[in-house]
Amino acid sequence: MKLAELSKINMDIEHMEMRRTMVETELTNLHAGEDILDISKEQFWNTIERRSALYLEHKSVYHSYSGKSTYSIFDVVNDKIYISNIRTGRTNSNFSKRTTDVAIDRLIAHGGKIPVGQFIPVKMHEYTVVTLHPNLMEKDGCVCWINEEVISVTEEMIPEHNGEMPPDEWVSTENFLAVLLDGKKALIGQGRKIVIFFREEHPQFNVGEDPEYPWQTKHWKWVGPGILYWGHHSATQKVVAYP
Repeated sequence: MKLAELSKINMDIEHMEMRRTMVETELTNLHAGEDILDISKEQFWNTIERRSALYLEHKSVYHSYSGKSTYSIFDVVNDKIYISNIRTGRTNSNFSKRTTDVAIDRLIAHGGKIPVGQFIPVKMHEYTVVTLHPNLMEKDGCVCWINEEVISVTEEMIPEHNGEMPPDEWVSTENFLAVLLDGKKALIGQGRKIVIFFREEHPQFNVGEDPEYPWQTKHWKWVGPGILYWGHHSATQKVVAYP
């Protein structure tokens, strides 16, 4: 019993030390002052709520950062967003504006880059918020805020690839648009099929960064700005671009 008690105390101490380090980092960033982000909590929530309604309408499926777990929006009601865990069938997990308000405070205090799991402690809630908001992405174990103007890609923005190869660099050409697909750099063009050349590895797709071999499908549509819906299983990706 005493060994178990000691183990629990040591775990509590480790947790408190991690919490202290996080708070010290937040204080350092806040004292710096000049790099504090300006994120409207009201606009942030409105964006999340509006896009979750589109995901709900189309029964869109999205993934965890690793691509192993899948989720969908179960309901948007009473200022709450309910999530369906497709593996377990659980549908009662939900979050509200209060959750995203606190998450924004943490993100701002960290200067726009916060370790995964510290942005929102409940994993599926964090996955959902990062999936839905155009300015958020996961990169190198952190949730990052894109502090630039981003454009949610629409079908009209995608050029015809005309059988041409994309550039080696991540730049737009007359045949390809440089995008961030779930935060991963890619080049995208369309014809009979939509064609995507990844310039960073994406855990959900079975293609690497080889510049000559794209991912492609003839079953796709855009169900909203920045929301690419493809295949036969309601798979959905977030696609944004810079001006």
